[in-house]
Amino acid sequence: MSFIPAVASSTSSIIGAAAAAVAEAQPSASTSSYSSYLLLELPFRQLLRLQPPPSFIAGTRRMASHLDLPTTLAIIGFVFVFCLYLIHIIALSYSKYRLHHKVTPNSSLPGVSIIKPIVGTDKSLYENIESFFTTQYHKFELLFCFHSKDDEAVDVVQKLIEKYPDVDAKLFFKGENVGLNPKINNMMPAYRAARYPLILVSDSGIFMRPDGVLDMATTMMSREKIALVTQVPYCKDRDSFDAAFEQLYFGTSHGRIYLAGNCMDFVCSTGMSSMMKKEALDECGGIANFGGYLAEDYFFGRELANRGYKSAISTHPALQNSSSVSVSSFLDRICRWVKLRIAMLPHIILVEPLQDCFPSGLIMSYSLNYLMGFNVMPTLILHTIYWISMDYSLMTSMQNGNFGFSPLRFLLIWLLRELSAPLVFIKALLEPTIRWRNNVFHLAWGGQILPPKC
Repeated sequence: MSFIPAVASSTSSIIGAAAAAVAEAQPSASTSSYSSYLLLELPFRQLLRLQPPPSFIAGTRRMASHLDLPTTLAIIGFVFVFCLYLIHIIALSYSKYRLHHKVTPNSSLPGVSIIKPIVGTDKSLYENIESFFTTQYHKFELLFCFHSKDDEAVDVVQKLIEKYPDVDAKLFFKGENVGLNPKINNMMPAYRAARYPLILVSDSGIFMRPDGVLDMATTMMSREKIALVTQVPYCKDRDSFDAAFEQLYFGTSHGRIYLAGNCMDFVCSTGMSSMMKKEALDECGGIANFGGYLAEDYFFGRELANRGYKSAISTHPALQNSSSVSVSSFLDRICRWVKLRIAMLPHIILVEPLQDCFPSGLIMSYSLNYLMGFNVMPTLILHTIYWISMDYSLMTSMQNGNFGFSPLRFLLIWLLRELSAPLVFIKALLEPTIRWRNNVFHLAWGGQILPPKC
């Protein structure tokens, strides 16, 4: 199976060369890693926003007026999948530009209030929480939120507070009822008590690098209008097939959309590790204003964008580190996200099932067969090789090196992930109710939580 890393390496080298060429073209690229990454975003965004000449548009319209339905559908299919190819290239290139830069300590950066909503415990919780107690940042506080004093995780946090008495840490219980989102309710007392200008909301399953908070704060203060910084969701290396499945998903399918979306200024924030300026968030009504939405992280980003603020990703990915992950539970998690996306953006139902490798490969194969007479099978094979090699290259870039399993295992897990995607989508359509922890939610179009039926 050596062809996967070989093809991926070639593709990665081409993208890397292009990245280096653009970097050299930036006159101030050597000043700092953070100012340079902002400049490096510009070529992609300017390219994507270029408008075709009027003569081209007029010619296209004349041609379209003489097209029959099958030809039109074939052209639409070709353009759609070609755009997916471009998304691969944008995501890989942007990952090489943006991820895994070194950060320098800076005592002038503002303090950070780290809010940790916690429900229950697992074998990795101690390790994950301790990574925040040992973070290398000059001014921060840890605010732990629990629904109940009887939560098993309370003892874990208490032990760490005793172990690190110099760290400013507080516990909050029961929360406040400001809406139907239990996470928002849980975090409310900590949000009100936060003392610093920057708020970092971090899930209990996140392991933070020692310089992770510094990285996010440096990114936040690199430009005045940035009010939201997220870490690209990824996973810490763990030894199990289930963990490898989760890691591959975030390193390929999810990472591709997240990186490309951020490069093109789309709102696609996730809340597992996100930092916000409290002043900007207060302009939006504080987190209490989002208590009626289940995907509060997306709506944080959308509301901030509506007010003219910018978002960015930090250079280090978010390292998820749960010890209780399984393939079935993770597929349920993906299914829940699909349901959320369909509820928040109903039009996505037209694109969601077609954006993965095999559905898009069939679209491209039959489109080229109809338009140009190309054989279906060779086209599908070339499409699949391209998709695998780009996914392999992207995951290597996300990992910043080789990941902890062989190319053969990568291929097997990749096939399982791609083949399961249509089934997950069908399940999401058939069972729109969202089950999260011990709660059941019904969503209205737009993503708002419906009150429970009496």
